[in-house]
Amino acid sequence: MENEVKDGLKNEVKKENKLKKKIIGLPKVVKKIIIVIGVLVIFYLGIKFGPVFTSQTKTTKLGLEDVGELVTQTGYLTVIQDNKENRTFFQLFDIPFTESRQIFSYDVEVDASVNFSQITYSIDDKNSEITIKLPHANIYKATLNTDSFKVYLDDESLFSRIDLTEQNEALKTMEEQAIEDAKANGILESADENAKTLIEGLIKSNNEYKEYKVNYEYIGG
Repeated sequence: MENEVKDGLKNEVKKENKLKKKIIGLPKVVKKIIIVIGVLVIFYLGIKFGPVFTSQTKTTKLGLEDVGELVTQTGYLTVIQDNKENRTFFQLFDIPFTESRQIFSYDVEVDASVNFSQITYSIDDKNSEITIKLPHANIYKATLNTDSFKVYLDDESLFSRIDLTEQNEALKTMEEQAIEDAKANGILESADENAKTLIEGLIKSNNEYKEYKVNYEYIGG
């Protein structure tokens, strides 16, 4: 009986040793399989759940793109308006003491601009020159400052009155006069020069073109 127990124990030990040998002989294959599976899992998770990173580079070139209409000079003028209204005798002469008269002034702000969207340029790397083609400045708008209103004379007659339509026309006339006065004082020429100064500043801010000579040509002469 004792011998049978011993033989049974020996058989169990042999089976256990065989199992250990089998397990010991497997790790290389198992490791390879685990590594392959792990890489596939990481790759899959990286695609499905990993952060999405995109990069888009835009070259701004000389920095003149998408500027649009740019005010490069502003003029401030005071315009005096003299409104008169009186009765006449069959359009032959004015009837005395029937005149209404208003003398007043407004400050008007006149803006001159250059349309940068029309600007084109060419770069000559061989001669280190940049040629800019641009339009001349134009009047962008005239803005009447209502807070600057001053009255010098307001004499209204019972026989003739200056109505709202005439007053509105007077304001339009003042804006038109301000524009003409601003032109006469060289606002467009100043706007052209300021535009060139601004363009050159944008170009020189780029180290690549810092030493380039800038030439200007106006569209339409």
